[in-house]
Formats: sequence, C-alpha cells, structure tokens
Amino acid sequence: MSSKEWKKCKLGDICIINMGQSPKSEFYNSKGEGLPFLQGNRTFGFMYPDFDTYTTQITKTAEPMDVIMSVRAPVGELNIVSNKVCIGRGVCSIKIKNGQQKFLYYFMKHYISHLINQGNGTVFGSVNKNDISNLEVLLPPIETQEKIARVLSSLDDKIELNNKINQNLEQQAQAIFKSWFVDFEPFGGKMPEDWKVGNLYEIANVTMGQSPDGKSYNENGYGEVFYQGRAEFGSRYPTRRLYTTEPKRMANAGDILMSVRAPVGDINVALEKCCIGRGLASISSRDNFNSFILYTLMNLKRSFDIYNAEGTVFGAINKDSLNSIEVIIPTKEEIYKFEEIVSNLDKMIRQNTIEVQKLQKIRDTLLPKLMSGEIDVSKVEV
Repeated sequence: MSSKEWKKCKLGDICIINMGQSPKSEFYNSKGEGLPFLQGNRTFGFMYPDFDTYTTQITKTAEPMDVIMSVRAPVGELNIVSNKVCIGRGVCSIKIKNGQQKFLYYFMKHYISHLINQGNGTVFGSVNKNDISNLEVLLPPIETQEKIARVLSSLDDKIELNNKINQNLEQQAQAIFKSWFVDFEPFGGKMPEDWKVGNLYEIANVTMGQSPDGKSYNENGYGEVFYQGRAEFGSRYPTRRLYTTEPKRMANAGDILMSVRAPVGDINVALEKCCIGRGLASISSRDNFNSFILYTLMNLKRSFDIYNAEGTVFGAINKDSLNSIEVIIPTKEEIYKFEEIVSNLDKMIRQNTIEVQKLQKIRDTLLPKLMSGEIDVSKVEV
C-alpha cells in the first residue's frame, strides 16, 4: 500500500492520552491487594512491566493492551500492560482510537525522539499532556498497521524468548553454585576439609579501570569499545555506546566486569575485548575457571553492600579491598567438575545474547523505514 494513503495528524487526534495520578502512599502494599501500581518506569521490563507494589486507592488506570510511557526522566520508556493497572504521575497510558494497539507501541518507539526534541523531555525533564497530544505523526491505514506490528513483534517475541531462556539458564547455574559452594549439599552439608576460606586474589586477577582522555571518546566506532562504569550494563552483558582511540586498561572477552564506584558490586561479563574506565574493574580466573569466578562474585553481593550503605564514607572499593574479599576456595578438582556443567550453560547464554543483538539490529533498522513508508511492509519477510 502506498505511503501516500498515510494520514498526517497530531497524536491527540488519534489517541486517548491518560496522564497518571499517584494515590496516597498509605494505600500502597506489597501483598497484592487492590490493583498493581506503577509510579514510573522503575519496574518496566523488555516489553511488559513487573509489579512489586499495589494500591487499594485507585486514581488513574491503564487498561489491558494500553501503551504506557514514562513522562518523567528518563522520558519515553515504553511498555504494554496485560491487565488493568493503576498509574502514578510518572507514567501515562495511550490508546489508539481506531487502530492496532500493538502497532501503537512501535509507533511510539519511532516518535519518542520527536517528542523529546519538541518538548522538555530531556533526560532531566518531563513531558506533559499537551506535549504528547501535539506530537505530529504520519499514520498508515489499519491494514498496514497490522502488518508492521506483525513483522516487528515477531522479532521482539524471539528476543523475549531468548531473554527468558537466558534467565532460566542463569538461575540453574546459580542454583548449582549455591548447592555446591554455599550449602555444600553434595558434601553432607559441611565444607570439605581440603577446601579453605581464602581471599579473592588467590583465585582471580583484578585489573582496575583507568579512564582515557575524554577527547578520545566517540560514538562512531573508532578505536576500542569503552565502558566508563555501569551505565552501559545490561542484565548480563554491557551495551556498546562509546569508543576510545586512546585505551588505557583493557578487559578480554569473558572477563567479569564489576562496578567499583557506587553502586559497588554490580556485575556484567565482557562480550568482547574492551577498554574499562575508572568506574569498573576487570576480574578473571587465574586457572581459566571464569564461570566459577562469575558466580562467586554474584554470590558476594552482600559483601559489597557495605560500600553502598547509606551514611558510609566509602561509595567505592579499591584494588586492595577487592583482592582481600573472603571467598570459599574448593579443590581444583571440584571447581573443574562445576565448570564442566556450568560453563556450557554460560556458552548458551552467550550464544542467545549474540542472536538477540542481531535481532535488535534488524528491528531497529526496520522500524524507521517501516514507519516512514520507505519500505513496503508487504515485501518484508521475517
């Protein structure tokens, strides 16, 4: 269908926009009483939100399949709700009047940058109902909306499936680690006598990050991939954003990346060789037991919390403190048995993640071209 049949209009003409209103906090609960409540985008997921707060005082609501959007910094985060929820002042709901609701989700993804540019929606600001209503858009006929939604959601469905598989694989790995090295279940519930409590430096190499000259930073792919701190961290692997032509400290693919400035102790894994800034440390096994080191560090979260506690003077951890963190050191024979099982799970997580990145690149390339009519959706096969 020709893009000439698309209609230029304002978002407020084609959508119902419902700005959130927060109930009084005394009505909040975590017991599931009342409706699920979203104050902002804190519990937004890949496409659908999670809920840890409920409210018995109902103010503004979003209905099933409504698109919800964060209207306070960071503006423009998008999700879809599966059930009726109460929305607070950091969120709005959007429903298309005569159109395809799943399409609206992708439609808004495309126009978020336009919305931020025309309003006050900087990373520090907010957008109001007028900003959203006055957004100028180009709307395709409903048949085209349905086709576009089918193409893009087929990619997102596969991405979401891979993410869920990865979560399950990681949970399996963590459960095995806890069984063997925390609860000692295969060893009668007690730490074997030939194991010991030692320090991290005995089993791992620690490299503290060092930031290159800011003039060397770029987003165009020149030089080495660069991670300054945890800002680019994902659920397991960081996302490329910056590069540097003057790298200082490097991490290798498979090394564990840990935030060493508040919040201390967040963990990711390097998917590729990269430069690390002063907000990160790179940690690798002395004996090529990286899966064991990874889950050891994940299990040390409480040990790092002292550096994040309110009122402390820390807010960071140095190399000496990190090296001296106490860890359980089993025999190499037992670690090897663990690696034989868990490293295969980690390889599967890595493969799924690489596939997700490829699918995201395809989706993000298609999105603006489909929304502008540059690509005829009827000719796209996924």
